[in-house]
Amino acid sequence: MTGGSQQLRVYRRERKAGSTVATACVLSGISMGEARLIEAEDAKNPPPPEALELLKTTAPVGAPPEGNDDMGRAKKAPVEQVEQIHAPDFGKAVRIYREDIKPAQSKVGEFSQQMSTAYKSLKKDCHIQPQAAKLAFKLDTMEPDKRDDFLRSFKGLLTALNIYMPVDLVDQAEGKGDAKESVIPIGERQRPKLATVPYQGDDTDLNPDDASAAEAQQAAE
Repeated sequence: MTGGSQQLRVYRRERKAGSTVATACVLSGISMGEARLIEAEDAKNPPPPEALELLKTTAPVGAPPEGNDDMGRAKKAPVEQVEQIHAPDFGKAVRIYREDIKPAQSKVGEFSQQMSTAYKSLKKDCHIQPQAAKLAFKLDTMEPDKRDDFLRSFKGLLTALNIYMPVDLVDQAEGKGDAKESVIPIGERQRPKLATVPYQGDDTDLNPDDASAAEAQQAAE
């Protein structure tokens, strides 16, 4: 069994020294695919000690050994791109967990507990179903256009499913209420109101007609 090329010898020396397959590939210039074949072959037929000795040549690593004219004349195969493999930084990972992830998790748990307590109070003290409250509160945070589209779709589906608000028996006995009252209330959207600013001037700011009207009102009072 021959020792093989200089690349193979370098690879085997690095592996014997304890280097990983990826490191040995980078240092020897051997591809990962070729390394897997070498590993399998060496496991079946361990190479002799002389196979780990470097060739006495001044040629760069990866060049064919001297005297091998056939390999020298052969077309060089393109060197495969070796993906750089970074060693895991477990210390930094632990710092990120302790300084960022763990505090955030505790805050999420605290807020979740507060929300859970509030929704339990809605059910116990206000007699409101929490799921209905969540939907109503979600609608309150929607933009008006998106909320209108949601309500149209929701009402249309309720109508198609034949779901209506049940009529209260007392209202029905008094002749009140619709037999098929809509679940969603219908009305005009509340328009934004302009802030009323109290008048700070005097009668001299008014035009003559307005001033006369103000004087007549004061005389009547």
